[in-house]
Amino acid sequence: MLSFFLCLCVLLSSTSFIQAEGTEPSNDFECELLNKPKRIDITVETGSKFLAGTNDAISLLLRDSQGVVCTADDLNNVGDDHERNSIDKYAVCCPQDFAKTNDSLSMLIIGHKRGYYKGGGDDWFIERIEVHRKDFLLFTYRFHAWTNPRTTTIFGASKVISSHSDNEEPSYSFIRL
Repeated sequence: MLSFFLCLCVLLSSTSFIQAEGTEPSNDFECELLNKPKRIDITVETGSKFLAGTNDAISLLLRDSQGVVCTADDLNNVGDDHERNSIDKYAVCCPQDFAKTNDSLSMLIIGHKRGYYKGGGDDWFIERIEVHRKDFLLFTYRFHAWTNPRTTTIFGASKVISSHSDNEEPSYSFIRL
């Protein structure tokens, strides 16, 4: 029995998953039906560390440089999302005024809500998040960090404004709330 368990652990440790693109909303028309006509595509990469995945609910809040906010209450596709070594893709419907310009986001916040099963609350190793509007990259951040819904339920990245920056690239700082 122990050898079976060890073989299973070795097999799972070498397996990589890529989640299929989300089914809702599948196009801009569905966003218009929800009265939020702008579609934003989100890519979430879960890390490769042992037990990196989670079955807990993951929520997202985005704020653009003009202060317009877009939220996704539950990033969840059909199947297992946020599994170890997975790249999950989501389509989120946002207000029309969200990300009007090609400016970057000013803030991204992730909510990690404990599961409802006994003992609930898996840690999650989040590697990276990307936010796209059509073919334009609005935001990318490599978190490379563990989250624990029992101690920290909200975390994210906030844009840092520096008068000492010589380039036009924004920088972000990691925040935990």
